[in-house]
Amino acid sequence: MKQIKICDTHNDFLTELSLEEIKGYIKRCKNNNVEKICASYWSTERKENLIVKELMERTNLLKRLDKNYLVHIEDLWWVKDESKLEFLKQLKPFSCSLTWNNENVLAGGSKSEAGLTEWGRRCLNELANANIVIDVAHLNRESFWQVTKVLQNHIYCSHTGFYGVKRHKRNLTDKQIDFIVQSNGFVGLFFYDKCIKAPNNKTAFQVSDIVENIKYFTSHWGFDNLGIGSDFYGIENYPDGISDYCDFSKLWKALKETGFTEKQIKKIFYQNFIDFYKGLK
Repeated sequence: MKQIKICDTHNDFLTELSLEEIKGYIKRCKNNNVEKICASYWSTERKENLIVKELMERTNLLKRLDKNYLVHIEDLWWVKDESKLEFLKQLKPFSCSLTWNNENVLAGGSKSEAGLTEWGRRCLNELANANIVIDVAHLNRESFWQVTKVLQNHIYCSHTGFYGVKRHKRNLTDKQIDFIVQSNGFVGLFFYDKCIKAPNNKTAFQVSDIVENIKYFTSHWGFDNLGIGSDFYGIENYPDGISDYCDFSKLWKALKETGFTEKQIKKIFYQNFIDFYKGLK
């Protein structure tokens, strides 16, 4: 495969690796021509009294190593008062998701029935005014639509599957994708087998499952709003050996064999997120 740039809008290495391991991982990513990663700090299972300290350490390290690698905070359950909200605004990550799968003080995740709370609406407005992107990944339907009443443009979903391929609560419906695309937004496809492996596929998790999801999106919404949000370090079963960026040649080859052009693949691998990111400025 001709070496091309890669952008990944969701990778949990910032949570799962030690500070020393992060240094080595960033170096490997650069060697594999990774241009940008949204490095996710998943707070759901972290101890509340350690979150602020860990976020400061890991954010500062990432900024020193490579300013092109963006911090994402997944699940703001711990932002319960003004002081934590102010800390978050001062930390200024690239993006935040209000919830993980469960409900919290801000909104409802995909496994809950709760909606956006008044405190959640307050945080949403404050973060948006601070130019921090709100990631709608993991929100349930009600919270998603309530968020979009506040945010109209550049709706961002870092990692998801598509309900039209697999009927899973975690996946975006066609109606949601319609809204995101019309908002000049961005959707990152993740590699989570329980959400993207078609129910009629009885074989092992394959690269073809990723290709089918890409085909579904592009056949309905074209090639301008889709990218990759792998969820590396956040998933257990990798598709046919794609467990790192050096393995993306398998996906490139599979897309080419399916009939995708080099320009179209570059848009999905890299260019769409770069265009989205520049459009936020």
